[in-house]
Order: sequence, then structure tokens, then C-alpha cells
Amino acid sequence: MDPELILLSQYIDQADIITFFGGAGVSTESGIPDYRSRDGRYTKMEEAEEDPRKILNRRNILNNPVAFFNRPVERRVQPKPNMAHKVLADFEKSGKDIRVLTQNVDGLHQKAGHRYVLELHGNGRTWFCMECEREYLPEEVERDEQNVPRCYVDQGIVRPAVTYFGENPKKHVIDKAKEVIEKSDLLIIAGTSLSVFPVKNLIHHFEGDRVIVINKEKIDTGDLNVDLFIKDAVGETFSKLVEGSN
Repeated sequence: MDPELILLSQYIDQADIITFFGGAGVSTESGIPDYRSRDGRYTKMEEAEEDPRKILNRRNILNNPVAFFNRPVERRVQPKPNMAHKVLADFEKSGKDIRVLTQNVDGLHQKAGHRYVLELHGNGRTWFCMECEREYLPEEVERDEQNVPRCYVDQGIVRPAVTYFGENPKKHVIDKAKEVIEKSDLLIIAGTSLSVFPVKNLIHHFEGDRVIVINKEKIDTGDLNVDLFIKDAVGETFSKLVEGSN
């Protein structure tokens, strides 16, 4: 096995509580584009001369709901968990205390069977009314004649429960994430550019023993010392880890 993977395996074996802090790069191998790469979601919008910060914005949903809910949306095959999701879930099922903090809204960690997942930017599995906050499943939402999803009680706009531009992550989720990181003795930062505020600052609450970064590019972790950097795709790394241990 590669020396880096041997170290990764050793650090995981030795740790009592592990925090896995993941970004968009954890799900790209499931066919979900990231945001800023050549084929990323924001890049595609900018190529079409659209500003994601203005379009994917709470204010735009309220002021221009017809345009927001009628914009073209790329249809993709339903994504499935990749090896990163599956291996982490298998580690947890074997009794390892691994706690996932994810910036993704795809629910793939849960689909893989992981039981401890904090979704820092919400999720796309549920929607809610922007007036009364009633929750809906996407398939339950009724739309008006202009294709705008509406609450059947107060006719408020119903939208996905994700964090858009102009919004902050839920405070109780961030507070819980800080607590999780503080309690952990191993922090794995994977598939993220650490560029999104305020979640990028969460890693600085780590007081444990080891920090591992798995990413295709080096990232700035500030004054947080990195003990092991693996330059590779996240799913591929965990796939090799499992193959090497068999």
C-alpha cells in the first residue's frame, strides 16, 4: 500500500472521534458537478452571462419567483453514493465514531447509510414555505399558474431548504459543528476549497491530534497544521484504502 494510505489507515485506527469535513469534491465522483471547476455549476452560469450570487439569492426568490422557478435546470441521472460515502458509512457501521460535516445538500452520506451527518448548508430533500415555514416534500408542492410553488395555507413561496446567497447557515447547526470538531482527535478535510464563509472557519476549532487533507489541489488551512496531504480524488482515495487493506 502507498505510504500515504498506510498513514491514513493508521490515523483512522488510532482515533477515537473522527470529524470528516467534506465539500463538493466528495460528490463529484457521483456525477454531481462542483461549483468552480471548468464544468462547475457556477462556471456554467457565468458562461451564460448569469451571476449565481444574484440568481441563487434569497432576495431574487422573493422578488422574481417566476424567473427563479422557470429557469432551465439540467436534468441528471439520480446520483448514487460513491466510495467515499460508502467507506465512511461502513467504518461507522463497524463501530468507528465518524461524524460527517458536509457542505453538500445531496444527502448521499445518508443514502450510503451514515447515521451522523450535519448538513451545514441545508438539504434538497425538503422544501419549506418562506412565510410560515411549513415543511413539504418536493413532490407534495402545488404550483400556481406561473409554476411558482405555493403553500396551500397562506400561498407563501415554497423553496428548497438549502442555504442560498444572502443567507447564513442555521446557528444551531454551526454551533453543533463547532462542538463536534472540538471533541474530535482526528480531522479529515476533503474535497473542499475552504472558500465559503462562515463554515470555512469551523476547522479552526479543532484541538485534536491529527489533520488530514484529501483534495485534488492544496488548500489554505491558515495556522492549522496539516499532518498528511493526499492529492487525489476523495472517492478514489478511500477505494484504494479499502483495496489495500484486503
